[in-house]
Amino acid sequence: MSRLVTAESCYYQRCLGCYPQETEWHGSPVECHPSNWVSAQWFHNIGHLPPTTDSKIPIEYRCLKMVATPDNKSFGNTVDVIRGCVPRPQVDSVCLGLVAVERARGHSDARCTICNRNNCNAAVRIDAMIATPIAILILYYVLR
Repeated sequence: MSRLVTAESCYYQRCLGCYPQETEWHGSPVECHPSNWVSAQWFHNIGHLPPTTDSKIPIEYRCLKMVATPDNKSFGNTVDVIRGCVPRPQVDSVCLGLVAVERARGHSDARCTICNRNNCNAAVRIDAMIATPIAILILYYVLR
């Protein structure tokens, strides 16, 4: 019997206009709950109330990490980083919303990634398309 893997805890961080050294800290791990869902409204200071649910059915969560860099470097080498919990059914819409808001803010290099294990949104993700050839080359030179 296979076991369903779902995030119960994710790193939580909202760092907008931060310098790279400020993003080395991954935020704090928090238990996923409707009160701390990530939303595109996090960019506004008007105070967005979290969604509520009266459902007795457990909510399946995923961890999110969104990183965006500005096109205009005159403000310095800053970056926006958002980490947090997202309900599984809303993953696509939240990522698309965050990337759209970032692009509207002049951050065309915006990437949103989702993972499904506890606190999995802290690590830097290496793209498999790049990591595989590098690993093969290293093994070739080590084992020859």
